[in-house]
Amino acid sequence: MARIPVSGHNDQALTVPGTGMREVITGLDPDGDGRIFYLTSLSIANEHATETTVVELADQDEAAITAANQRGAPIHVGPGDTVQVTFGDGEMPFVTNITAACTDGTVATLSVHAAGYLA
Repeated sequence: MARIPVSGHNDQALTVPGTGMREVITGLDPDGDGRIFYLTSLSIANEHATETTVVELADQDEAAITAANQRGAPIHVGPGDTVQVTFGDGEMPFVTNITAACTDGTVATLSVHAAGYLA
């Protein structure tokens, strides 16, 4: 099956994990397409001036986070900082969807950019 490059951003601000995960790439629906999304790069901006945020990724649709669906280590983003993370080929598969939530800080709409491919 051919690889289809995909990139995009969030259209909702990230919230606290217990209140709901938000899509990292708006409209991406790998399970609806019968494909798997492989994340290769991620950029997260924390717009808060004094609070660090911790971002958690999950392989699930938008809902309260389920621990079994968490993917990778939490990503720490300092106040007013942007973090870019690169993943190896095939290292971060998402079967259902790629969603995220954060603690403290401010990860606003359009502050998360992700790229990868569908296969």
